[in-house]
Amino acid sequence: MPKLGRDFETFILGTAVKITTNISVATEDSCTITIDDSTETAKVSSANMTKAADNYYTYIFQTTSTWNDGEYVATITVTSGGYTSIAQYKFTMIEQESD
Repeated sequence: MPKLGRDFETFILGTAVKITTNISVATEDSCTITIDDSTETAKVSSANMTKAADNYYTYIFQTTSTWNDGEYVATITVTSGGYTSIAQYKFTMIEQESD
């Protein structure tokens, strides 16, 4: 399964994308993700990410082949005490080429 790191990447609609993030806080209260498509329609809204290890979170984003292609934006929000940190990752979803 492909995964999204810090670099801009391209994936095929209808596939699952593994989104990972490494956070730098000792104890976090929550780590959530929102994903908007190329028309700014939310495909995922404030979903909890899975803690894979200390400071390391993942989320599996399952797309469908009927969604819009183009640039998607994943917004990751981490809260710890009274502080909030936000990071964004951009990636492209494209239609699979026909044979």
